[in-house]
Amino acid sequence: MGAYRIEIAEYDPEWPVRFEREATRMRNVLGETVVSVEHVGSTAVPGLAAKPIVDICPVVTDMDDGERCADLLQQNGYYRSEKDRGDDWIELGRTADDGQEFNVHVRPRNSDAVSRYLLLREYLRDHPAARDEYARIKRAAAEKHPEDVPKYTREKSDFIESVVEKARVEGYDPDF
Repeated sequence: MGAYRIEIAEYDPEWPVRFEREATRMRNVLGETVVSVEHVGSTAVPGLAAKPIVDICPVVTDMDDGERCADLLQQNGYYRSEKDRGDDWIELGRTADDGQEFNVHVRPRNSDAVSRYLLLREYLRDHPAARDEYARIKRAAAEKHPEDVPKYTREKSDFIESVVEKARVEGYDPDF
């Protein structure tokens, strides 16, 4: 298997459509195991260039429900990533029949990460100049580190932190 190459694509209006289709599929599988199913990441921001992978966050009450959620998803065509990231983050994935890739981040409701996902998403949706600056930063990071996801991610982190802080200062309330 070759190295993963980071590709940034122009915004695709099909991303939210694909999210809704996948979220409906998930809700049918998960039922009351989840509090909500959120479209997160860059594909959730209209007009934002992104890696063409739809990020989905099933929000659970706690990680016992998170494990149940992951088990149900695995029984329904998702694979568990080898990069689970700790006690409050289960990562799964799926490639749909049409080739669309989905990254799934199961997180507990009280996780700061869930708030951060939603603060970033809502702020960028409401502030086109910040959205466009983020696109520029992402393209530069992908060009500088085309096969190194951790370095690509670090290149974006200061900007993300500043946006999350601005969203908090401006009173954004991640409500789900």
